[in-house]
Amino acid sequence: MSKKRPKRRRRIRRPRRPVTRPRVPAGGIHLTTPEGDEIVFTSAHYQHAALEDILSVLRQADDFGLDDDLEPESDGSFHFPWFETRPGASKPFAPIGRRVLANLTLTLTALEVEASSHRRLDDCRQRLEQLLGDRIRLVETKAKGVDQVLREKPQAEPEEPFIPPPEVIAELEEKMLRQWINDSIPALGGLTPREAVKTPEGRRQVLELIEHAGRMQKMMLKTPGMFAPDYRKAKKMLGLE
Repeated sequence: MSKKRPKRRRRIRRPRRPVTRPRVPAGGIHLTTPEGDEIVFTSAHYQHAALEDILSVLRQADDFGLDDDLEPESDGSFHFPWFETRPGASKPFAPIGRRVLANLTLTLTALEVEASSHRRLDDCRQRLEQLLGDRIRLVETKAKGVDQVLREKPQAEPEEPFIPPPEVIAELEEKMLRQWINDSIPALGGLTPREAVKTPEGRRQVLELIEHAGRMQKMMLKTPGMFAPDYRKAKKMLGLE
């Protein structure tokens, strides 16, 4: 007697799930600082009446790039950076040195701080107010996102084409005609118009070329500053009138 074979179980094929891909955050790619903060163009504006005092205090601090040999600009202002000093902070590759967290401008009556994130601006403000105290007074702070800055960026105005004065155009057109009557022209058998007009047949051919050039110029749209010598004047130059 033959043994009955056990029935095979049918495999249930499950539908494959579509491959899911990471979604891009709304608004596209977000730019961040090395600290992980969103890049925002921030600034703080202080007023003061103690320039020499402020220079002395900031020069003694080790986190402001206000060296003793730093010369002021022609308007008397000083431009210098504020450096990274946090313990354990990642350091850029040499010889770049310490990371710049903010840039400052010190004038006779104002102190301006610019940074690329809210955190950097707040940290710099805290450091300045700790060092300078009532020598400075905060007037305002501002912040603009990258998108806003790009929208506000002025479009370069197209430069107007240079149009020579009429007298310059007339002089150049005269030179072009004088050059033409002395150039070798294939339609004249390699002769120049000045040489060709010495024979009756040559005069006829030169007159035909001048009339043809005049018809072509009438068909062209003349724009300001365009060189368009009147070839009829060549008749007088060649003694054909």
